[in-house]
Amino acid sequence: MKDITEIIKTTLKNLEKNNILPTPINFEKEFSFILKQTDLILEEYVEFDYIIESLSTEEKNSLNKNEISTFKDLSNLLNNRIKESQIKHFLKDFSYFMSPSINNDIKTEINKLCSDIATKPNHLINNETIRSLRKLTERRIKSDKSVFNEKTTDVKKLILFLGDHFKKTLKQNNITVSEIIDIKNDIKNLDLSASSKNDLNDLENKLMSVMDRFEKSMESTREGIISRQTQNDYLYEQIEELQCSLNKAEEEKSIDYLTGVLTRRAYDIELKRVEEHFEIFDSNYAIIFYDLDHFKKINDTYGHDCGDSILSTFASILNKLTRTEDIISRYGGEEFISIVHYSNKLEIESYLRRVKNIITNNRFIYGDVKINVEFCAGVAFRENYNSYSEAVKTADSLLYKAKKEGRNKIVLDSKIEF
Repeated sequence: MKDITEIIKTTLKNLEKNNILPTPINFEKEFSFILKQTDLILEEYVEFDYIIESLSTEEKNSLNKNEISTFKDLSNLLNNRIKESQIKHFLKDFSYFMSPSINNDIKTEINKLCSDIATKPNHLINNETIRSLRKLTERRIKSDKSVFNEKTTDVKKLILFLGDHFKKTLKQNNITVSEIIDIKNDIKNLDLSASSKNDLNDLENKLMSVMDRFEKSMESTREGIISRQTQNDYLYEQIEELQCSLNKAEEEKSIDYLTGVLTRRAYDIELKRVEEHFEIFDSNYAIIFYDLDHFKKINDTYGHDCGDSILSTFASILNKLTRTEDIISRYGGEEFISIVHYSNKLEIESYLRRVKNIITNNRFIYGDVKINVEFCAGVAFRENYNSYSEAVKTADSLLYKAKKEGRNKIVLDSKIEF
């Protein structure tokens, strides 16, 4: 048979001959059966085969046993992947996993979302549900950071408060009972945030106890007060320096200062999460190595500032073309690496063609100079290898192959090159 029209005619004849009604399901089964006996290739059935390749061993056995040949049959098989009872069992602990470590203000929303999913378990993998989970996670992280900052501020308030009273004491060398009472009232009236009132309640009680003892015993010496004041000032400075260092270190270890993508260290941390998902959920992903062609020549010709600008722009383009659940990192020099998830390998090829089209068909601008930039890439599909290290080694060797064969080339481990 030469074309799809002949297959359709033959399908209808066979159904009529066997007294089978030409319903959509019956037609699709017979059409699929006849198509397999021809050399004709249809995109829908190529996708069908890709989906079958991604099935687990147990699902493939079920597929062969039940003679699944239509998309409807395949969808019924995939619907059995996760049973509602399993999802409900998972949701029992899910709200615990999602609960904030410090602030519990959004815990009610988390419990409600879990309850909603439990009534319709299949909605767990809906895009809307996933977006809701992402938003709640972002709010949880932001909330915890906010409470941490509040508590830091409250501790500073207490230290400054004690410091002020130490200074007053130094000026007069002694302290009266009435002034002790004033200090106790000041402690009670400290303007602490709501999130810290419970946590600092014990500290407040201890301070009050100290003031009571101080009220009964007025034997503190000037030298002792000076020492406490010095320690107090030093402690305050240490807290300030520590907070600045923490903020700076957190930013530096995660984001490459020049390109705005992940650092190599942050990539390794994210990779562990991706590998866990791959092992547990069979989430397919591709490893892509990028390398800018003749980058040394660009630096030598136009200067390193120009080279830095091109690296930054290239990374920005990759960021815009890549989804938030995927990963882009600067691997070193002019080399980048990305992890891109997919459900069909054709998605990776399409993604890479978009990247190449934008990079090669546009010129990078630096001052008055317009520069043509090209790149090479090596691609390995994780599912084809026993470990990540094997896959990334293959992607690296394919990148080298692309550079060796003339550059401006992308090579996939599926033998596709363009």
